[in-house]
Amino acid sequence: MRQLSLLLLLIGIQTLTAQSLIKNITVVDVENKKLLTGYTVVALNGKIISVDNNKTFELPEGTAVIDGTGKYLVPGFTDAHVHFFQSGGMFTRPDVIDLRSYQPHAKELNWVHNNMDDFLRRYSSLGITQVIDVGASYNFLTQRDSFTSKNYAPLISMTGPLLTTYVPEAYKKLGKEAPFEMMGTEEAVRQSVRNQLPLHTDFIKIWYIVTDADVEKGARKNLPLVTAAIDEAHKNNLRVAVHATERITAQLAVEAGADFLVHSVDDEIISDAFVQLLLKNKTVLCPTLVVMGNYGKSLGHQYHFTTDELAVANPTTIAGILNYPQPDTAIASRYINAMSSAERKASTQLADSIMQKNLKKLVAAGVTIATGTDAGNIGTQHAGSYFQELKAMQAAGMSNWQLLEASTINGAKAVGKQNEWGSIAKNKWANMLVLTANPLDDIANWQKIDWVINKGIPFKRDSFIMNTPEMLAQQQLNAYNAHNLEAFLAPYAEEVELYSFPDKLVMKGKTEMRKAYQFVTKTPKLYCRLVNRIVEGNTVIDQEEVWGFGDKPVTAIAMYVVEGGKITKVYFKQ
Repeated sequence: MRQLSLLLLLIGIQTLTAQSLIKNITVVDVENKKLLTGYTVVALNGKIISVDNNKTFELPEGTAVIDGTGKYLVPGFTDAHVHFFQSGGMFTRPDVIDLRSYQPHAKELNWVHNNMDDFLRRYSSLGITQVIDVGASYNFLTQRDSFTSKNYAPLISMTGPLLTTYVPEAYKKLGKEAPFEMMGTEEAVRQSVRNQLPLHTDFIKIWYIVTDADVEKGARKNLPLVTAAIDEAHKNNLRVAVHATERITAQLAVEAGADFLVHSVDDEIISDAFVQLLLKNKTVLCPTLVVMGNYGKSLGHQYHFTTDELAVANPTTIAGILNYPQPDTAIASRYINAMSSAERKASTQLADSIMQKNLKKLVAAGVTIATGTDAGNIGTQHAGSYFQELKAMQAAGMSNWQLLEASTINGAKAVGKQNEWGSIAKNKWANMLVLTANPLDDIANWQKIDWVINKGIPFKRDSFIMNTPEMLAQQQLNAYNAHNLEAFLAPYAEEVELYSFPDKLVMKGKTEMRKAYQFVTKTPKLYCRLVNRIVEGNTVIDQEEVWGFGDKPVTAIAMYVVEGGKITKVYFKQ
């Protein structure tokens, strides 16, 4: 039997150190749809060097050995459609709802840059070890490179500014922060493609927007520009992703050579000829089924966060959705009325129905489908929206095998990196998950994660997110306002102590808290408004107004003390 030391000698890297070995595990082979029982997988320097069931290994010192008995090894998941220039909060799309007088867009962009690290950690905690940003900026392309050597960060595939024939007013004159670049002439659009080459863009993205009343006429008018962008990208060995939600724009884009459609067609049921076109061209499609509904629910003040979303997504962006209709009730009321109109509801239901039917038709024909959320848009949270999207895809009829393919190898195919990651195979990135239950039985099992192996390094899933004291205080406040008791209790230590200021103990432990806070789920108009906040070390002091117990609010000061990543003491002063 070949020993690992001999193997290293033969390939000329005998000085390197193996990072992890997973033994006696069931490997989920997503490319061949097989379960390989009793296998051993070895990772070295971030890559898989062996997937076998009949080898033994002499292990170098420091190798992490994981016993996979009774467990399953799957490739790390991929979100094939995200935007890091968007936060998921209410301030992130001034072209949709303009709240820049309350939060200037420059401040919003600064916030998302500063929190990209946090977003990536949250993706990793869910086992999402690859993300594809299908519309960023020159500054984000530069920032992407800073995460290449971070063992905890997912692999990032990213494009630069979206090439488009329409730039919303709010996104003009942003320089290197601009997420859109105008396609004026064929030569100009070719130059736009070439401008991204020095920053090593992973692919090119076109925002194929038609503003003409006659959609087909407008689509064909813009087609020469789209064709020029695709041709120039392909000349430079770059794949092309296209935003095209009308059947005609999607069809013309694929005929022109588009490799990746980043949305469903939502204006009509697709024809057999359209399906065959995608099959013939090997075009990958990402359905993004939930993003538009999340806009409607958020702007209509009807978004209801799940327990998992409240735990996983960034607390600041969730707060923006929950605090709506603040900060401008006049603007918000117009959106709430519009979103609740019968016409709007009918339009949303029709688009949802079309997308579901189209996805079912594409899957049945064998078109390559990739899981993607469009995270960053209003209401669609980074990391937190992933399983919401999976459930919508499942409702369209996708099997667990098909969902697993869509969430692993197909995401790699979308950006032409199927030889680098997306399945458990020799020489690919060692981005894998050790699950304690069969992922083919239930997608809920996808979150029964024992280990996240990222770039060959094993992590426990709770080691990724670095919640600050302020984040924990905000997380429990969000859950309080979402009327979710379990999510409210999650940031607290098991033996948490609650005091009436300065030192009267009134309650101890989560069990007592659960009993005392039952009103959280039973008070329909319960809402706590954060008036002011001071953060001092591990202590967060909130000035609060609590509404829902009469015509006037109850005012209070709450002081949260955080130790060991949990809230251990709370002092209340009314």
